[in-house]
Amino acid sequence: MSTILQKAVTPQMSAAYLGRGLDRVAGYVVPAADAAEVTTTAGLFELHGLDFDGTPFSPEGPIDILHLPTSPTAVVVPATGGVDEESRKATGGTFIERPPFTGTGFTTAEDAVVPLSWVEHTRLPSGSRLWRFTSDGEEPQLIGSYHGVAFGWQNHLEDDAFRAVPPSKLVGHVAKTEAGTYAADVTTDEDGRPTVITLVTHVEPEGKDFTRTDAGVWAKRIPADDAVEIFEMHATAKWRGVPVRIVDQGPNAEGEQVAHITSLLHDALAAERLGMDKLDVGVYEKTVALPELSETTYAQRVPRSWARPSQLEKARDHAAKADGGTSVVPPVTSGGAPTVGTPKLDVPEGADASANPMTRHAPQLQRVAQGLVNAAPAGWTRARVLARMIGKRGEIVAAYTDEEGNQKALTGLPADVGRAMAEIRQASYEEGKGTWLAALVTLERGGKLTLNIDRSSEQKWTKPPEPGDYTEDLKRYPREAENIPDWMREKLDEAEE
Repeated sequence: MSTILQKAVTPQMSAAYLGRGLDRVAGYVVPAADAAEVTTTAGLFELHGLDFDGTPFSPEGPIDILHLPTSPTAVVVPATGGVDEESRKATGGTFIERPPFTGTGFTTAEDAVVPLSWVEHTRLPSGSRLWRFTSDGEEPQLIGSYHGVAFGWQNHLEDDAFRAVPPSKLVGHVAKTEAGTYAADVTTDEDGRPTVITLVTHVEPEGKDFTRTDAGVWAKRIPADDAVEIFEMHATAKWRGVPVRIVDQGPNAEGEQVAHITSLLHDALAAERLGMDKLDVGVYEKTVALPELSETTYAQRVPRSWARPSQLEKARDHAAKADGGTSVVPPVTSGGAPTVGTPKLDVPEGADASANPMTRHAPQLQRVAQGLVNAAPAGWTRARVLARMIGKRGEIVAAYTDEEGNQKALTGLPADVGRAMAEIRQASYEEGKGTWLAALVTLERGGKLTLNIDRSSEQKWTKPPEPGDYTEDLKRYPREAENIPDWMREKLDEAEE
């Protein structure tokens, strides 16, 4: 089962979804399950960082929230970084974004501390839902449902009318068949293997048994085994030195070949300097003449469980050429992430194993270790993640050591690592003693896993917490007076002033 992500949608995007059937999404997202308790418009305004210059949102609402399942070919990365180059380097993240972005990889509202990620421009998965929240305390209203490229959006505000736009073959799943290549929806079994494919075109094919849908497009369902290949095309290039993804390509009204591009730089300041159009926070796009692009590469993103023998052969060829030349065929993405064994617990003979943190938190530590393995590049020897948490605040910093002993920032850490660390912190509470303020998990290449926690030292935060955060932490995890360090007492006194 895929994770459901949640994103605040601008009024303009809501109108494009419901009025035109737009099928794209990009920008900052949070796990919907982690944010489920935030239901007020004021809370959503804070959680999604909507208090930015020129915001079309208001804490009084209404606020439209998109829920979307994660696609197996989607690119979702933790949103860590800063508001400038200095603060970005301090976190080791990849993002530079305007406030209220903090770059810690978390966002907060009310009692929720939620991992923050960024999803690269992609087609909406079938099953996406658009909800409208208002400030009157009523239940959110389901205003739209997305049914895939064959039916598009069902507008629940206008008699359930269906609307769909012509899908781009450079965004979203594509099926190559003997009869041609089509945009496609892919139905999978419980193991993620394709079973049925829905082929879609906006021009009626002659003699190919397609049926016109309520959205006005032509569709045909075929067994997945009838497709030669199933993939998502991932076209990248450089524009004025900036890495971009091509999401549309073709002639404009004057017949000139143009490309619609979206920035992959994760740098809001640079994108604005280049005059790119800001569609949403973290989403910068531009239509440019095709000759302006350089280093253009067209690659397939393929879950391993979808890959045909020909695609696996291309992946092997790409790997063989990686050191000696350039290949336009990418590696097949793994349908099943790399795994690590259950952490080995070294408990002294006769000791109470249940009291050992490595035993007590083994399921969460397994998730942390899995996330480190997924994110670490080839040749890593040691990977670690440091979590600092206080009150509603939290930040995650990760690094790895290469074969030459150099320590480097580790990016692309799955959001589940932050959730697992938060769960460990909550489970580590001891009555009267509180819980830890920082925790370090270290994974050796051979599988050895260690956990170090600090309950009393003042932490060096990228962005220091407010005094009220310490008051909130003491409320959540009470400490007896003797277990409150002097520096924390000073913070608590500041909060009372």
